[in-house]
Amino acid sequence: MPRKFLTQIEIENLMKNLDEENFDDSDSEFEDESENSILENNEIELDVSANFDEEADGLFVWKEVEASEMINVLPFSSKVGLKVDALSFKTENDFFKLMLTDEILAVLVEETNRYAFDLLNLHGESSDKKKHASLWKPTDKNEILNFLGLILLMGHIEKDSLQDYWTTEII
Repeated sequence: MPRKFLTQIEIENLMKNLDEENFDDSDSEFEDESENSILENNEIELDVSANFDEEADGLFVWKEVEASEMINVLPFSSKVGLKVDALSFKTENDFFKLMLTDEILAVLVEETNRYAFDLLNLHGESSDKKKHASLWKPTDKNEILNFLGLILLMGHIEKDSLQDYWTTEII
């Protein structure tokens, strides 16, 4: 059985039915008139059914999957759970190091330094980025860890604006 795709008119009918639903929780007072003008300019007649669910169900047909269409799913045969002894971990940092290994940190450092070098050398002398070239120094593992720590803390400490997280002034 060939796969049935929605026609443009069927898509527009479905979208119009969704647009006609009343969402009272909206905070927006803006009414988009561009949608109406597009439909008027193209003069498309939409036959909108009052029963959206029945119309949508009629568009799709469930069928048994044939053998040629089946995906070969490999069985999971491994042991579920941590592959390390979690009892030896004493701090949150021990668990953090499970995911952010020294090898991953080395890649972050290398790629950050490569990106900065490429970016600073790519632009001409008049570029705003070129004036920062003299201030740039290659990053290292500790600086990357400090940066990631600050990013994680941003989710726990509420500030008024994004700039407040990076200020050096006492607030």
